[in-house]
Amino acid sequence: MNEIKSSITNTMLAKLRERDPSLGPDDLVRPIAELDLDSLDLIELHEQLERTLQLKADLNKTAGFVFLDDFSTYFAKLASQG
Repeated sequence: MNEIKSSITNTMLAKLRERDPSLGPDDLVRPIAELDLDSLDLIELHEQLERTLQLKADLNKTAGFVFLDDFSTYFAKLASQG
């Protein structure tokens, strides 16, 4: 796993484990609705990923994500663009 993907995964797992410490990497591909994350959790995740990757992302785009791995795909793409 490359450094960007690893940073994204670690950030996302940390956020998930705030809610439920038993969650793991397999849960990163689940629908957001199944993970008991509310809108504030998703905004915090967005902001944590921005800080981790030192970039600015579009909150309106991430607000519409259905699956948690949509965050990973979106932020990895932004980070790879420089």
